Amino acid sequence: MTRAAVVGLGLIGGSAALALQARGYDRDPAVRRRARERGIETAESLAEAVRSADLVLLAVPTEETPVLMRETAAAAPEALVTDAASLKKPIAAAAEDLPAGSRFVGGHPMAGAKAPGLEGARADLFRGRPWLIVPTERSDAHSIAFLRETVRGIGARPVVVDPERHDNLMTWVSHLPHVSATALARAVSAGGAEGVARFAGPGLLDATRIADSPAALLLELALADPEALAAAIENVRAELARVAGSLRRRDAADLRAYFDEAVKARRSFEP
Repeated sequence: MTRAAVVGLGLIGGSAALALQARGYDRDPAVRRRARERGIETAESLAEAVRSADLVLLAVPTEETPVLMRETAAAAPEALVTDAASLKKPIAAAAEDLPAGSRFVGGHPMAGAKAPGLEGARADLFRGRPWLIVPTERSDAHSIAFLRETVRGIGARPVVVDPERHDNLMTWVSHLPHVSATALARAVSAGGAEGVARFAGPGLLDATRIADSPAALLLELALADPEALAAAIENVRAELARVAGSLRRRDAADLRAYFDEAVKARRSFEP
């Protein structure tokens, strides 16, 4: 059985710790206490958490990952280290600076939940969801295969991509949706519709759920590739402009065609 350790016990890390029956660690004592209440074996230090581990998952923000990569490589030189950061080009660059004998394979589980943080963590969070595997200069074929089988064992669908393709994809499947959700939340709030909080239904709540994310995370995603995200936002603006034009013309035929195309597009996203 794989001896796994997870560093960072938020939604992704907590879910991974539950799914892998891993030892966990978080720098926040309150999170460590809640993790123990959730049944996660929780260490009091990074070194204790990764001791004797075969696999270490770093489930922390992108900006914190490179430092932890180096610390983990020193504390558990025999372990395969992976991560869950939302950007991969900076992680791949950081991997090049690891000791020559280190093994690191980038990772990004594409899963989420309505409840943020450890409170939303559950062992089946990754079931049926893509888990992107991003090889680096410190990735050998055996390590890649080991990570693929590990994530498959907890129900995820491993997909291997290179760092540049990963970050390009994230502009469309993560960064743009987050910014769009924040724009919609702001537009509804500023629109002056009375009673939004009282009458908001699943449509508005689902469409704006990810706008309720930490500002630091939203800023990280927005600045990952500003030019690419700005271009994607222009695409959304063009789509909304087309709808607005059809509405002002009362062009029901164009609206129906537009909505039919949107249905097909949405269904194409399903695996």
